[in-house]
Amino acid sequence: MNQEERLISILNYLELHKTINIKQICEKFNVSRDTARRDIVNLTNQNLVTRTYGGIAIPSFHKQIEDYQERLQIEPFSKNLLGQAAANMINDSDLVYLDISTTVNFIPQYLESKEVTVVTNSIDCVYELVQSDKATIHILGGIVNKSSRHVSGYSAIEKLSDFNFNKVFIGTAGITEDGIYYGFEEDIYFKRELIKNANHVILLADYTKFNKHHKYKGLPYNSIHTIITDKTLPDNLNKVISKNGIEIKVVNKE
Repeated sequence: MNQEERLISILNYLELHKTINIKQICEKFNVSRDTARRDIVNLTNQNLVTRTYGGIAIPSFHKQIEDYQERLQIEPFSKNLLGQAAANMINDSDLVYLDISTTVNFIPQYLESKEVTVVTNSIDCVYELVQSDKATIHILGGIVNKSSRHVSGYSAIEKLSDFNFNKVFIGTAGITEDGIYYGFEEDIYFKRELIKNANHVILLADYTKFNKHHKYKGLPYNSIHTIITDKTLPDNLNKVISKNGIEIKVVNKE
């Protein structure tokens, strides 16, 4: 099979499976990793696919998560309350991680008076944090994703092992009885590495995430310690979350 035939086969595979990584290309087409990388570069340069962590996806699939700025406008009042409640959990001298979630993005504005060290890969979180004279800021290096305004890639993940976080604050694309869901494959790998270095993992999720599936089941419930939300959880979710001993904080809008 020549490269042209292989590229067509990869695109056909993507139509059915939505994503493919380097290892899968190597195994499916019996080629080296260098050849698989060249195929990915070829397809990317033709704008036929979108790069993901470790592989590629068809653009239409990659865009199924709403644009970052649009998502920021969904339930902004609730997200602001969740961000404030999360900030109240942070103490002076804490080392914390702030995720790229649009909800987590509301935390920094409430940290101006706290002497904390913050690690993040969110451009918007950094922008807010530089307004504070007391916060020490670490931004992870890597490739800038312009649409979701964050930094990603191998170097960003690799750097996580240098830290031992007191608290990690993350968002989600959906919560079901099965676990915590995300829209992109790279998200789940990043967060799985992130929580390995965390003493306390706090999930921020407004009610629109309840019983909502997405493409990737990223985290099991036993990796979460606290959930901050804006409404009482549905009975089915409350049952499984309580069973896992997770603390639930419901923020009152009144």
